Amino acid sequence: MRIQITIMIIALAFYSNAQDIATARSQGIGASVTVTGIVTNGDELGPIRYIEDGTAGLAIYDLSGNNYLANVVRGDSITISGTLVDYNGLMEMNPTSIATIHSINNPLPNAQIVTPLQIGESTESELVQIDNAIFVNGGSNFAVSTYDFTSNGQQGRIYIRTGHPLVGQLIPVGPVTLIGICSQYTFSVPANDGYQILPRDSADIIFAGNLIITSPITQSNITNNSFELSWTTSDSSTTNCNYGLTNSLGTVINNGGNTTNHSIILTGLQPATFYYVECYSINGIDTAISSIGIYTTASNSSGKIRPYFNHSVDTTVSIGVHAQDISTYFNDTIKAYIDRAQNTLDICVYNASDATIATAINDAHNRGVQVRYIADDDVVNAMLGNLNSNIPVIYRDPSVPGIMHNKFMIIDANSTDNSWIMGGSCNWTNPSNLFNDYNNIIFIQDKALAKAYELEFNEMWNGDFGNNKLDNTPHKFNINGIETELYFSPSDQTTSQINRVIESVDWTLEFGLLSFTRNDIGATVINVNNSFGTNVRGIIEQENVTGSEYADLLAAGVNVKSHQGIPKQLHHKYAIIDAGPNSIAAADPIVLTGSHNWSTNAEVNSDENTLIIHDHTIANIYLQEFTERFNELSSTAIFEEEINISVFPNPASEKIQITSPYTIEELILYDIQGRELKRKSLSNTMEVYKAGVYFLKVVADNKKLVKKIIVE
Repeated sequence: MRIQITIMIIALAFYSNAQDIATARSQGIGASVTVTGIVTNGDELGPIRYIEDGTAGLAIYDLSGNNYLANVVRGDSITISGTLVDYNGLMEMNPTSIATIHSINNPLPNAQIVTPLQIGESTESELVQIDNAIFVNGGSNFAVSTYDFTSNGQQGRIYIRTGHPLVGQLIPVGPVTLIGICSQYTFSVPANDGYQILPRDSADIIFAGNLIITSPITQSNITNNSFELSWTTSDSSTTNCNYGLTNSLGTVINNGGNTTNHSIILTGLQPATFYYVECYSINGIDTAISSIGIYTTASNSSGKIRPYFNHSVDTTVSIGVHAQDISTYFNDTIKAYIDRAQNTLDICVYNASDATIATAINDAHNRGVQVRYIADDDVVNAMLGNLNSNIPVIYRDPSVPGIMHNKFMIIDANSTDNSWIMGGSCNWTNPSNLFNDYNNIIFIQDKALAKAYELEFNEMWNGDFGNNKLDNTPHKFNINGIETELYFSPSDQTTSQINRVIESVDWTLEFGLLSFTRNDIGATVINVNNSFGTNVRGIIEQENVTGSEYADLLAAGVNVKSHQGIPKQLHHKYAIIDAGPNSIAAADPIVLTGSHNWSTNAEVNSDENTLIIHDHTIANIYLQEFTERFNELSSTAIFEEEINISVFPNPASEKIQITSPYTIEELILYDIQGRELKRKSLSNTMEVYKAGVYFLKVVADNKKLVKKIIVE
């Protein structure tokens, strides 16, 4: 009894020293504070916890490795002490001791009813409610990504993380009441944007009616005159759609009957034609309606798909069709396709400086081809000064966040037999991207695909870039029997598509990337790597860029190699699924390529394009390039013995010592989440004062060691 009373007294004393959260927040970054509040989330949002006390809210994130929040769940009343830090705009507390739990199952604070424009610093880390929210991507499924919505003419955004209960669930198609925690994620200085709502589970999305669509609208069986659409509903209901050549629709199909599994075939359509479709189901007076989607029929085009690479390939892994290494002929190849243009030539390339390509463009203009050119405003684009002054050129709006990072070209979009698109990773810079850096280009002859690229081009040509663009192009194509997908950023939630493709791995995943900084994609790659029977290999160029997933992947056991420091830059942005010579039995070999780096800027700001091609031959062609690059690199399974670098003591207490016969150029310390904490040059010591698990990277004479460190 005496012990119990003593504990109670200590707890009460601790409680009494707490500040209200608003006062604690006002002390600013670096302050040590003690607060008490009700926890408003559990592990559905990962290791972070949010608390409120009626004055404000605060995010708590434990970096210590001591599990200070291990037993904290939604509804707990806790008191906790720690240091205030900034994480990409969000004020967080890093706790310095175990949370004191006073009581459990407490009523949660009432969510503040706000509008999207009222979301900001005053609501950060608090529960909020938005009424009449309509998601832009209603009718598809939630994946790991951000999703935009509107409410009474104002725009907001939610974020769904890896492992969230809503992953795979339907994005509502009609108005809903949206509840969630207000958070922030931005790299802006000052941090006055990037606010987003974090719903915790399906209970945070409240539907207005009883009948709801419970799956995405799925397109299949695409032919040149028909396609099928499928969906499911919560209750038995009719199967209907309204479609047309514009958003006005106009043609109704009523299949009648009552079912929860709906399928409807649109027939009598025209080849390579876009159709706007609204699917809906009726049960009595209750109606569930999808958002209007845009879908295409197949073309009567040849469907030729031709990838090219500008460096050596390894044909020993070929399944019969060898990859094309055209070395120093990238510009001549691009010129040869430009020379095919008869009517229109639309070019959308981030940066260009090649004289051969400039001559081809001028020649096209001189023979009567209608030429248009979109470029980024932040780079030199030296080639544009060599173009005929009568060729119209526009630059990306500099007031819109991000860059125009596309590298695509459209030839004769409205021609059945001469419509070509060029995609891939290559800018038209001579010699850097065209000849020196490792790049791929891909040409596809297909009218429907070319028209989709042209639709995106026209949107930018009319002045809409970045977040001003809409998801208004078809995404699925039948290219001579090959299923192909197309996504543009930032409007189409490309990251969710990348995650979906990676999650589809049966046997193998390979990736070659300039930049890889998305934590959600990193988590998906690690999950696949940890799956039984899978083999993951990757190459990343920008190993040391802020937020790079390289260290996290390496620490998680992924067979990833750094390309940083190699004279020629790896500029690819591709992933390859199940493409090996022995993986013919795999259900769905895939290659993903385009301009989209696996980064937040590519996802939310910049203009990008991504092709996903479901074909064993094309995927294997990319595998031949990857195999050559991967085998060129030394092993990244770096051990102390191999490079003669010693790190001690380990476990450490306050200071880590490094010894090596090499000159130590740089020491970089990361936390367990891969966040860079400290960087030192020309030093053989690294100070660490907080207990936890860390990763220390040692760079010495271009040799690297990544070492896991335990600090007691």
